[in-house]
Amino acid sequence: MRILITLCAVLISFCSFSQLKQKLADNHYENMAYYDAAPIYGELADKFLSKKKGDKESVKRAAYSYGKIFEFKTSNKYYKALLKLDIKALNEQEYMEYVNQLRMVRQYQESVTIAQSALQLYPENEYFKMIASKGTKLKKIFADSLLNKVQLMPFNSNLGDFAPFYFKDGLVYTTKSVHKGFLTGRYAWDHANFTNIVFTTKKDGEWKKPKALSDQFFSRKHDGPVAFNSDETKMVITHNYSNKEKKEGVRYLALYLSEKDEEGEWKELEAFPHDVKNSNTGHGCFSPDGNTLYFVSDRKGGEGKTDIYYSNFEYGEWQKPVNLEIVNTVGEEMFPYVSDENVLYFASNGHLGLGGLDVFMIDLNNLQTEPVNLGGGINSSADDFGFIVDDTGENGYLSSDRDNFIDKIYSWERKSPKIKLNGYVYAAYKPKEPLKNQRVVLYSNNKSDSTVFQTDDMGYFETTLEERKSYALRTEKEFFELDEKVDFTTNSIRRDTVLKRDLNLNPTKITVRIQVVEKKTRNEVSQAKINFLNEETKNDTTALTDEKGYLKLEVDRHQDYWVRASKKGFIDDEVGFKTGNYSDKFVELELELLKINKGEKFKLENIFYDLNEATLRAESKTSLDRLAEFLIENNLKIELSAHTDSRGSRRYNKDLSQRRAQSCVDYLIEKGVSKYNIVAKGYGETRLVNECKDGVECTEEQHQENRRTEVKILEIK
Repeated sequence: MRILITLCAVLISFCSFSQLKQKLADNHYENMAYYDAAPIYGELADKFLSKKKGDKESVKRAAYSYGKIFEFKTSNKYYKALLKLDIKALNEQEYMEYVNQLRMVRQYQESVTIAQSALQLYPENEYFKMIASKGTKLKKIFADSLLNKVQLMPFNSNLGDFAPFYFKDGLVYTTKSVHKGFLTGRYAWDHANFTNIVFTTKKDGEWKKPKALSDQFFSRKHDGPVAFNSDETKMVITHNYSNKEKKEGVRYLALYLSEKDEEGEWKELEAFPHDVKNSNTGHGCFSPDGNTLYFVSDRKGGEGKTDIYYSNFEYGEWQKPVNLEIVNTVGEEMFPYVSDENVLYFASNGHLGLGGLDVFMIDLNNLQTEPVNLGGGINSSADDFGFIVDDTGENGYLSSDRDNFIDKIYSWERKSPKIKLNGYVYAAYKPKEPLKNQRVVLYSNNKSDSTVFQTDDMGYFETTLEERKSYALRTEKEFFELDEKVDFTTNSIRRDTVLKRDLNLNPTKITVRIQVVEKKTRNEVSQAKINFLNEETKNDTTALTDEKGYLKLEVDRHQDYWVRASKKGFIDDEVGFKTGNYSDKFVELELELLKINKGEKFKLENIFYDLNEATLRAESKTSLDRLAEFLIENNLKIELSAHTDSRGSRRYNKDLSQRRAQSCVDYLIEKGVSKYNIVAKGYGETRLVNECKDGVECTEEQHQENRRTEVKILEIK
């Protein structure tokens, strides 16, 4: 009995001890003391996985806690074990954490597999879509490793140093290396010191030992990062809420601002008016002119876990913050920095990268573009952030935990690739015709900058380009139009490259070469009058042929034209044509004039009536006007006859054709033709020009051949 009682007591004690561990771990977890929570949850998770004793939630919390203290391999082991038990064990945010951590240990293919699984549960998640489709397509990003050179800075403490910023003749940065005594304690998250601001400068080629900054740069909890405007008269710093603002529980980050007074001393800090209680606001930086403040926040209403916002200083106060949507994702965007060129650099794990936070850039002068990954070297599979650049744009500093997941500061230097552009300017005839001495303009920076150059005798041009810019290539020439605008970027270029871009100019005019000859003898007809009618504009041009019967005219393309040749003593000839292509350089036309002889007959084109009516339509009058001019000039007597097709009764067709012929005659008389010189004759269907008589099935085109108006010369006076 005593043995039984003892065993029961041991079991009760063991159960109580397990419950105590669970409670202790939960306590640490709720207070974000992940350093203490992780090993306890690890024990509880191992017990659950091996013996199915305890709570499955311990496995998830073990994974999360180990991830927060950068032990990603252990964290990923627990995530993997958890998903084997239940694919729905992770929520959307936890799946994102797991995918990101796999990439931080370069398990890119596994990250794609998990993202594809997560996408089945969360089909609208853009991050899962991106990783599932592009997660291993990193060739372009890795290619930048050839251009980017990074070097570890000698002043690192190996305890955590990050977020450098230019200040005076040196650098300020945030560090975990400074311990301010027992009053400040340690940060429960990872048992490291609270962050502080230090300053270092270079002397005689060597970096001096960093010194901690005090006064407005120091508080009892987290301090930093800090940033300044261009003339270092304003600063913005990230602090925890002060004790007066938040006495217990989780301490949130907030922004504070200061300016220098007349003596050059920093004034008391003032809270940024758009800090939000129970949300983090930090990582502030100024625009080049100091009138815009960029910062990071996890406040409600954002795109993702943390977003970049900006606030403009107007009317003496900071305006309501605006979400910079073009850069923000469902992940984390952090550590903004704006260069003198108004280029925003920021860290993100929501855009495609090598893992963890990668550094990206976007030109704030041209928000039509997308953020660009700065590539390998600057970026690694770990967290890379806190990027700054000097006024050359080719050097600077950044922070990264690529070395054992400890934040350290690195210098970076970028060797820009040599990018050349060449091409030809062509007139788009067939074959193409190179245009020499042609002016070409290359625009960049959304057309705010331009470079002008000329083609050589072969129509060739070449110039140099800069990387990560948008370009527009243009050229203009009278009577030509650009076939297609040539726009391109150098955003994806990572090595020495030659780009080839041709410009094709489509001619808007075409040369029409007309020759007029006598029909029977083929002799040239000089001084023949040419009427050149644009069917759309109704613009009618008149000119005379030269001594060899030639005439050249420049006309618009993509138009319908009607050309008529006339000369006293000859029957007019006319032809229609289109200028509907770019490849022809010339249109060659030959018009044949037949000498006027008694009995000659010709068809009068473009005479139209309404259906079953004899009234002339307006478009018929142009042709009749020309006929009137011809008759008066040559003093001819003619028969003007109208003809119908075979459809309808013979009597009806005869009557209709007579009325139509009379309509033409009446109009010609109005135009000055003597009524004694013209006879109207309607032949109906009695003079068909094809086999389409009654009972024969014909096409509409065949019937149209029979519906015509003709002129027969009866007498030459």
